[in-house]
Amino acid sequence: MTRTLFSLAQPQPGLRVSITTQPAQHAGAVLCRGRFPTPLGTVVALGAGGALWALGFVGPMPEDRVEADLVARFPGARLVEAPEALAPAIQALLAGEGEIAVRLGGTAFQLQVWRALAEVPPGQVISYAMLAERIGRPNALRAVGTAVGQNPVSWAIPCHRVTRTDGRIGGYHWGEAVKRALLAREGASIAPRAIAAL
Repeated sequence: MTRTLFSLAQPQPGLRVSITTQPAQHAGAVLCRGRFPTPLGTVVALGAGGALWALGFVGPMPEDRVEADLVARFPGARLVEAPEALAPAIQALLAGEGEIAVRLGGTAFQLQVWRALAEVPPGQVISYAMLAERIGRPNALRAVGTAVGQNPVSWAIPCHRVTRTDGRIGGYHWGEAVKRALLAREGASIAPRAIAAL
């Protein structure tokens, strides 16, 4: 009789994020709004057409300010309370598996940075300098940092995975505690020697 000492786990499908830039204009758009309690705190989300358009965390910033911050990115859009339209995306983010769509609107440079962020796998971190090199703009470190900070769909486009070159955690629009919680949840290490050479 042969005993199995261990078995190889089947690879997990993980979370797949598809990015769209349509519609290019947001004036007159009707955006669904939802608030969701999570282990990381309350998440405020906006979206339309089956895609997340914006996502933010309540923490140092109170919920009304988080919502105002997100809504300001889409002047002329109209909000409707429809958390059920956004719940599947939030559930996929919490589970770390499934498929979600995000809508990104920004400059060509911002889109380049955000697409590169989407390629950083869970549990890994990348420095701002490495991200700048990855997009072929090694001297645009400050512009890369600004674009990272302007990411409208945090968590889904993982700006929390960007740290300083010296291994310090760096800033995060929704607060350092949320960034640390997201990284810890993914099992990421932010020690200088652990920064992945992606």
